Amino acid sequence: MASTIQVRVEEENPYAPMTEEGILAKLKKSREQEKYRDAEDVLSDIRSKYGL
Repeated sequence: MASTIQVRVEEENPYAPMTEEGILAKLKKSREQEKYRDAEDVLSDIRSKYGL
């Protein structure tokens, strides 16, 4: 069974369903352009911001 996930992208329809392959391709492109953050850093920022 194929599944889709809705993600925000910088395109005409930012909420268009994407296939797993499409998501993986975008993630690969982000990694190549070094446009990503470590999840622990993101969680730390959220905890600090909201006092968690």
